[in-house]
Amino acid sequence: MTTSQTRPPVIGIPVAQGQNARGARLYTVHQLYLDAVYRAGGIPCPVPLHLDERLYREIFQRMSGLLLAGGEDIDPRLYDAEPKAVLEKIDPHRDRVEIMLARWAVAEKMPILGICRGHQLLNVAMGGALYQDIREEMGVEEVHDMRGKGPNFRQQRPHQVTLDPNSKIARELGAVLWVNSLHHQAVATLGQGLRVVGTSPGGVIEAMELEGHPFAVTVQWHPEMLSDDHRMLRLFQLLVEEAIRFRESRAECTC
Repeated sequence: MTTSQTRPPVIGIPVAQGQNARGARLYTVHQLYLDAVYRAGGIPCPVPLHLDERLYREIFQRMSGLLLAGGEDIDPRLYDAEPKAVLEKIDPHRDRVEIMLARWAVAEKMPILGICRGHQLLNVAMGGALYQDIREEMGVEEVHDMRGKGPNFRQQRPHQVTLDPNSKIARELGAVLWVNSLHHQAVATLGQGLRVVGTSPGGVIEAMELEGHPFAVTVQWHPEMLSDDHRMLRLFQLLVEEAIRFRESRAECTC
């Protein structure tokens, strides 16, 4: 018999947009995110970008966790900055949907895991700002953008991250990690309530947690691409475990 404790929780994952070779518009989400959530015991549920707020609220009520995935740059106008020449592709539709869902999840204490763009997105949703390009604005010498650098660039780990030993993820993953890195933007000014819990040697903010929230964790690297490493898969397991707890607490509140 399946009980509420054994039923896998639904983890919402807002998608990206693209097109096929014929120019048809598509929604896309990297399969590795879906695989990682599935392997961790959750139900990965892609969330489209063209609905109205009422329907997003319906979707949100059926979710027990939110995964903010990697992808495009975030529109700098959302943090009161003008776009620079170094800015890459943006998607205002995705920005809108993810910020809305992220703020709802923060308000209702739904578990959140942010990855790369998702790490930056939660910061912007909470009123923070970004560096549009870390090479130009921070002068960081360590390599953070491995895109296209060799056949296994997604799995290469060019730098370390030191984690705050008092953070949730350090207690699960350890104090020092070697991570992969596929970004050119980074968190600059922290959003309200966010705390830095991981940095690279060059000072790039690599992990954050939201104070007062049961589980709102973001990382700048891509654990879904390293999920054969049990520590990286553990991030998704934590999301799923917290999502089960959230679902149970929500059910108790609505009885």
